[in-house]
Amino acid sequence: MARYKAVILAYLPNKKILFLIVFILLIFAGWFYFSDYKNKQIQYTADKEKSPLAVAPEQTNQLDKDSDGDGLKDWEEMLWKTDPNKMDTDGDGTPDGEEINLGRDPLKAGPNDKISDKEDLVAQEKAVSDSNQNTVTAVYAKQFLTEYLSLKQQKGELTDEDKNNLVERLMNNIKTLAVADKYKISDLKISNDTSQESVEKYAEWMKAIFIDAKMPKMSETDVFTILLNSVKEKNFKNIELGVKSLNKYVVLNKEITRLLLLPTIPENLSKNHIEIANGFNNIALAAENMAIVQNDPVKAMMGQKLYNEQMIRIYNAMKNLQEIFNEYEITVFK
Repeated sequence: MARYKAVILAYLPNKKILFLIVFILLIFAGWFYFSDYKNKQIQYTADKEKSPLAVAPEQTNQLDKDSDGDGLKDWEEMLWKTDPNKMDTDGDGTPDGEEINLGRDPLKAGPNDKISDKEDLVAQEKAVSDSNQNTVTAVYAKQFLTEYLSLKQQKGELTDEDKNNLVERLMNNIKTLAVADKYKISDLKISNDTSQESVEKYAEWMKAIFIDAKMPKMSETDVFTILLNSVKEKNFKNIELGVKSLNKYVVLNKEITRLLLLPTIPENLSKNHIEIANGFNNIALAAENMAIVQNDPVKAMMGQKLYNEQMIRIYNAMKNLQEIFNEYEITVFK
């Protein structure tokens, strides 16, 4: 089981993942701060003194950053869903910021991209904003921003310890994604035959799934970390690739779950078998949520926590199975 234990440990979250989630969440918090003060008007200036990102010194200027020089801040590009690294997202020759100032759609190539009137422009911005405010991240970002502003009002300038404690409380409040196990013992084909032959037949089935089959070299956690970095750097090509990769893991884990429901299982192995089946089904759900990190990073983190828990669950069930296999002098999980 040493090899499987090493794999499990490699899949657990690390400080890099937590830092990236905090970074993305701070961007969301800043975005809510500014959207609250726009009063339904198109406004494209930011006040450095009021930036909630002061909580993270190395990211203080993020809300004033305009990576592509198109007149839109990077956080505003998130609202409009334009490319922060491309001055003219729709490629019609007019910079994104100028298009919006002219009442044109920055995502639709001109010349027929006029938004009918100012009210429609405001309504479009509000629709984009509202679509993100319904996320789990929106709830946490507002909570974080409220607590930050309240603390700053009480103490004035915050110390590094204050900032670290604030971020730590925020991360501790992120819970595991809640899911219910889909399968029960009654969903399995269980046999009362616990003979050597019956157990060996079952062991061969498990070997075919977990030992003989070619598994991806990268874990879901590896892909998730790359995806988080891509979101942080606004690398849209890599974001797309990362989402596709995680969705492939969703398909893979659902297929493993399907295969686990097919064999006839000796009764003395059924309890641990159903743990593994539910574990892989839940990992598929976790990967689905990890893939939405660009739009809802906190929910993605909740999915990652679920993933970690289920990997440990699977490891423990496999360990228990191998202990029973040892009684039959069979080795599956080394």
